[in-house]
Amino acid sequence: MIKTGFARQILPVLLLSACIVSSAMAAEPVQLITREEAGLPSTGTVAGSVRNLTRGPAIDTLGTPAKVGNGPFRLAVRFVPSNGVPIEPDSVRVTYRRNPAIDLTARVKPFITAGGIEAPAVVVPPGQHVVEIEATDKEGRTGRSQFTLTVEPPK
Repeated sequence: MIKTGFARQILPVLLLSACIVSSAMAAEPVQLITREEAGLPSTGTVAGSVRNLTRGPAIDTLGTPAKVGNGPFRLAVRFVPSNGVPIEPDSVRVTYRRNPAIDLTARVKPFITAGGIEAPAVVVPPGQHVVEIEATDKEGRTGRSQFTLTVEPPK
């Protein structure tokens, strides 16, 4: 009887709340990089910082377009575990390669899972932006990847 009351009264409220929160997150694009941050000096790509010396997880950024128009776009990154060892979502770090480097992790934290990052709408100012993603698996092995995102100026 208690379980039935819970299912009839509390469960619908929880489900409705989850729907409202997820639709609110989907409606508002995430400002991944601000104009002020984009104005900082670039550090460019550094080949040594993206090389995996251990058999850590691979990071596939093919879901994110390299060149986008001015406006919201989908940020999609897939984590590929090594030897079936899952990724630790709390270990994921997203860094904007500027001088000084800017930690973007908190901005995409709600979209990070053990399978990757799936942010339906992010906004980035026009220009070229180098972003580095780092993930560690449950055995402590780290994988890194960089990608360059080119955002077209408004027309």
